[in-house]
Amino acid sequence: MREIYIIRHGETEWARDGKHTGLTDIPLTENGEIHAASLGRRLERLKFSHVFSSPLKRAKETCTICGFDPQIDEDLLEWDYGAYEGLTSEEIRKTLPEWNIFTHGAPAGESVEAVVKRAERFIKKLEGLEGKLAIFSSGHFSRVLTMCWLKLSLENGIRFPLSTASLSILGYEKKLRALKLWNDISHLK
Repeated sequence: MREIYIIRHGETEWARDGKHTGLTDIPLTENGEIHAASLGRRLERLKFSHVFSSPLKRAKETCTICGFDPQIDEDLLEWDYGAYEGLTSEEIRKTLPEWNIFTHGAPAGESVEAVVKRAERFIKKLEGLEGKLAIFSSGHFSRVLTMCWLKLSLENGIRFPLSTASLSILGYEKKLRALKLWNDISHLK
């Protein structure tokens, strides 16, 4: 039966500082590389039938450091934050106090509907694939993918924090889509 391993990229300067990093293509920090290597040691005993990555440098670098040669998929790009690119949530909430990416999207960026469509399209690509599938991507998109997998309202994405270099697993329980592991960073300790 299929299991989907969601791997968030390692630390970047903007992730460390709480800045929304959508399509800005920045590399991992030295700490991000160290964490990716720890994650790689955790994953090395697993046999993945398919490995996918966002085309963004931070996801590809994490994947490569973990020892994999991924299939690049544009649908795994992080949410396009548009006018909010490089800003922290606190900065955004100074002008829109109730702002939440999962309910408001991003002005001049990607709408909630557009990112959900991308996630659903990627899930459809996984149909017919079996075994363990690895997906290297970014935090908000991975949460959207998870909400779509679980068929939960996207507004619930805010309740699923996702650390850099974390491991999460989606799968099945009694033939129903299920969450098997979330935001595990035990390999970083």
